[in-house]
Amino acid sequence: MGGSEACTHLELAAIFAAFIAVTTLFSFVSLGVGAMGGGSPACTDRYPILAAGESHLALSGEIVGSLSDPGLPAASIDTLTFRIAHTGEGSAIELSRVTVTIMAGDYLEILARSGDSLPGPGMWMATPLPGGDGALLEPGGECTVWVCLDRPIPADGDLIIKVRPEGCWPCTIAGPIRDLAVDASASLP
Repeated sequence: MGGSEACTHLELAAIFAAFIAVTTLFSFVSLGVGAMGGGSPACTDRYPILAAGESHLALSGEIVGSLSDPGLPAASIDTLTFRIAHTGEGSAIELSRVTVTIMAGDYLEILARSGDSLPGPGMWMATPLPGGDGALLEPGGECTVWVCLDRPIPADGDLIIKVRPEGCWPCTIAGPIRDLAVDASASLP
């Protein structure tokens, strides 16, 4: 008789395992179908780990472009400078964990953060950096971002810059670029 009781417990364990597997599979399929519907799943407001928070950065001022090599075409730029401000929401942003992406025409690059005093080609840096690699941008604070592209882009083309702190939506910066070379030639007699 002891054998039939063991068999019953084994059958119950198998049924329980099958129930867990089916409900787990159904949950994953439901989340996937909801996300494929064009937006985020309906339950993301209840589970904040599924979606990044809103951006805590904003453009402060204008985007200024310049050409580092006078031998390059005059209607192009390879250096960008702009200011970003912490909107004051959330905690301080660790600048060493920020990602900068540049998109302009056929140019797309995720830039590396420079550890030097000036960024090299394909790099960016933020100043002032009060503490080196662990520098924080406090709520309400601003910093200047210098970007050095690895090749020139047209000065009058479409430009999109995405500055993304870790765990937040990126700050999307788009708009006209004030070209320093054009401003300098316009001021000459």
